Amino acid sequence: MESIDIHFHVVPPQFVEAVRRGDFADAVHIERRGAVEHMIYHAPPGVVVEPDTALDPAEYDERLMLAAMDRRGLAAAVIGPSPAFCYWAAPELGARLAAALNDGIAAMVRAHPDRFIGMATAPMQDGELAAREVERAAGTLGLRAVEICTHINGMDLDDPSLAPVYGAAERRGLPLFVHPQNWGDMRRMRSHHIWNLVGFPAETALAAAHLILGGVFERFPRLRVVLAHGGGYFPYQIGRLDHGYEVRRELNEHLPRRPSEYLGNLYCDTLTHSGAALRFLLDRMGDDHVVIGSDYPYDMGYTAPVEVVRDLGLGGERERNVLGRNLARLLNLA
Repeated sequence: MESIDIHFHVVPPQFVEAVRRGDFADAVHIERRGAVEHMIYHAPPGVVVEPDTALDPAEYDERLMLAAMDRRGLAAAVIGPSPAFCYWAAPELGARLAAALNDGIAAMVRAHPDRFIGMATAPMQDGELAAREVERAAGTLGLRAVEICTHINGMDLDDPSLAPVYGAAERRGLPLFVHPQNWGDMRRMRSHHIWNLVGFPAETALAAAHLILGGVFERFPRLRVVLAHGGGYFPYQIGRLDHGYEVRRELNEHLPRRPSEYLGNLYCDTLTHSGAALRFLLDRMGDDHVVIGSDYPYDMGYTAPVEVVRDLGLGGERERNVLGRNLARLLNLA
């Protein structure tokens, strides 16, 4: 496939109907405000939930998705759940939510196998349950990636309880797509949309640092991770991690290699909103470790993700790698 998008959010119509029926009333319900439906999540007090919960038809109407893909020049999209991770739910409820989302995504792939590639979610609040859902998503449903958050209810991605998930993903050859969601004290991010503009890139950098410094890639050397939003602030500060490794015992006493030597496990999407930043990303990560990401259907995304890459004038193999070849290899399509 010439062009494939890794960062394409959906709410499967099958799941929307289940929520409308009240199947998951303990966790989420749909509320109409005027002409707009909203997904209302029943998160515990203190849990950060994204402020805009409007349910856009572009998230569940497959005709709108396909039309948007055509306008964007996308041959295919890896469809994954909107980043309303419900890790705060009780594990059994979280497992039911994940299974319903994955079943809905698989149904969308069956309906449009030439355009949609499925990406699963998992109940990461319970590592064993999450690993079982990853196995089911890969084996029974045929999904080809797993979307996870930058943290699990504030728990970082190097926590030992997540080892079963990483083992299942590595065994099945499923890359993880890491998407940010804020956590903790949000007082300094309340204005100017900073929770998204600055909070998301910072979250992604923190998650990537934990994966490397916490030894996840040392323990799971074949695990592959794609970072959303151009990798956030992480690619720009790899040198700082390496310097810390040289001078700080907290790093070099338990990590056998410099942080930059684990970059082969990491990929980044193209969503940088800057040609100069994207050129740096390609130079730092390599054109074999960058893939298209549009963040459909949200306003902080790209409406012309293919043209953004072509405008760089990379030409030849480098351009083909970024547009689709890298992701096809990651997803075992090629």
